Amino acid sequence: MTMSIKEVAEEVITRYILRKSIEDWMDFVERDVVIVGAGPAGLSAAKYLAQAGLKTLLIERKLSFGGGIGGGGMLFHKVVVESPADEIIREIKCHYEEVENGIYIVDSAELIAKLASAAIDAGAKILLGVTVDDVVYRYGESGP
Repeated sequence: MTMSIKEVAEEVITRYILRKSIEDWMDFVERDVVIVGAGPAGLSAAKYLAQAGLKTLLIERKLSFGGGIGGGGMLFHKVVVESPADEIIREIKCHYEEVENGIYIVDSAELIAKLASAAIDAGAKILLGVTVDDVVYRYGESGP
């Protein structure tokens, strides 16, 4: 069986990327919540807020998510998760080993991937490579 790849002009590809990106950015300007930092806390917050029905945007200055857990503990590929956070690793179906009562060992790459996937699956949007310099807080109708 022969596979052929359709040739697409670079300007066509660029237009698709720009058009779809601008559509997303137009949607991003109206969000219920914006989270800055796509480490484990930011990814977890994005997951639960999006699950609760809030339009959630997670912004990360790096071109990758996961924060410091990518290096694991002492640059090894394993990290420790302590109770009650083990509820999250079970919920996202992350493989783990309980090494002591309430102490779990998890693969750092799997944890990053599954946290990000869970946030996206819940409806959160993640923007990588974007720096936040200022925050504008708008009170809702029931604000303080």
